[in-house]
Amino acid sequence: MILLFTDLDGSLLHESAYSADPAREALQRIQALGLPLVFCSSKTRAEIEHWRARLCSRDPFIVENGGALFKLLILP
Repeated sequence: MILLFTDLDGSLLHESAYSADPAREALQRIQALGLPLVFCSSKTRAEIEHWRARLCSRDPFIVENGGALFKLLILP
């Protein structure tokens, strides 16, 4: 299985505009291929969850420089 990992600040999110718009096409391609995109950042869980919601991500994520790994289950 292929897993993709990305930081947010200055990687997925534009450094000065703090937007994912420049990466939008790549994000759509990753989603279309069904590849998990794992956010790995120094951000807190709340900060990552904000970006997960904005980018419609349901993939696992790593917070606080590896302090915790989350895989949230969505139950019916």
